[in-house]
Amino acid sequence: MPDAAVLATILLVVGLFLVAVEMMIPSFGLIGAAAGLCLVISVWSAWQAWWGNSPVFFWTYVAFFVVGIPTVIFGTIYLIQHTVLGTFVILRAQERSEDGPDPAMQTHLHDLIGQLGKAVSTLTPGGMVEVAGERHHAESVGPMIDSGQSITVVKTRGTRLVVQKCDEQHINETVPEPIPAEIRVEPKKTDQLDFDIPENYTEK
Repeated sequence: MPDAAVLATILLVVGLFLVAVEMMIPSFGLIGAAAGLCLVISVWSAWQAWWGNSPVFFWTYVAFFVVGIPTVIFGTIYLIQHTVLGTFVILRAQERSEDGPDPAMQTHLHDLIGQLGKAVSTLTPGGMVEVAGERHHAESVGPMIDSGQSITVVKTRGTRLVVQKCDEQHINETVPEPIPAEIRVEPKKTDQLDFDIPENYTEK
């Protein structure tokens, strides 16, 4: 069994390291529990090793313990927010362009409101749709829309289309029905020319 002083030092370092890992990797508290266990055993080992024999070493350990935990917490937060390491740990929001969305693109998307199309991929709620022969990024309102289902554009949101599932009844209402044969007017056939010949015209 390792010496209590060595065990206290090793477990203090391991516990502080696990505190930093817990802040970077979601583990539902498992890593945090392991860090707490290491720190508790480390304090107990330090008390066994130095409390009666070397009080100076014990209080030095306590100072490192008290200062080490907040230092690790704030240091980890700084690394996540200001270094390349943070890009691998958290997903940052996409920075908006200073000029904003393209006005022409916004107008084009606005013109698609009310048009029918189909889902190219499953919208859960984001995905791709095809409207007027063009593919656009879109998000759905209401239930999930499977790929291949008919959709209608209800509004725009930034550079995305907001769509909803379109039932067959709505599709039939938007498609004009053919004119029945009994009321269809056929052009009358006649030998009369569709233009007048001048009276003073003589064939040469």
